[in-house]
Amino acid sequence: MKRYIVTTLLTVLLGMGALMPQANAAEEDNKPAQGPQVVQRAPLYNLGIEGRVYVNMYVDAEGKVASAQILQSSGYPLLDAYMLAYFHAGNVTFAPALDAAGKPVPCNVRQMYSFSKGEEMKAAPAEAVKQVQPKTKKYPDVKTQTVVSAALDDTGKVQETKILVSSGNQEYDTAAAELVQKKWKFSPAHDAEGKAVASGTACVIYFGYLPDPPDAQTSKKEG
Repeated sequence: MKRYIVTTLLTVLLGMGALMPQANAAEEDNKPAQGPQVVQRAPLYNLGIEGRVYVNMYVDAEGKVASAQILQSSGYPLLDAYMLAYFHAGNVTFAPALDAAGKPVPCNVRQMYSFSKGEEMKAAPAEAVKQVQPKTKKYPDVKTQTVVSAALDDTGKVQETKILVSSGNQEYDTAAAELVQKKWKFSPAHDAEGKAVASGTACVIYFGYLPDPPDAQTSKKEG
């Protein structure tokens, strides 16, 4: 498997080598008579990160993933961001759920995706060392998130941000980009020789909620 360092947003989205997800059986809220069935799924990719992500997808009556949220974080902002971008890009299509009369209906589907590092990677992607989130009490009536990509220099400093997946609210998206630019801190990425290099990464800013941490002992830092 070829080994690449995450240097641009394109690398973040397309990944560094094929990796198929391990998903548990789907769980639907208010289960329809017949649950949705996956009919198409693009492959996921190895980001050199090991973790599990629990995702809630709202599948519409046409079988399309209309929205997705992280229910339990992997502990890695890049992996969480990748999963949200993956679903919002329409990489998964379902045969729609059906009610008792055989009519297509929308529903929620919850799944866990497990990632492993696979081969040991010599190149090391940048990692978030300070992850500041908005205070949840400032957004009592919403539960949404914005995915932000960040271009980093060889010291890990954020040089530029871009909205990768919108919350649907321009004010929230602007606040998310500014928060990453001003308050998030990253370690620099390193190439295969151990030299610090410029790179790209991505992270999720949550408004009105925070996902469950990967471990009950994990603390949630708010700004």
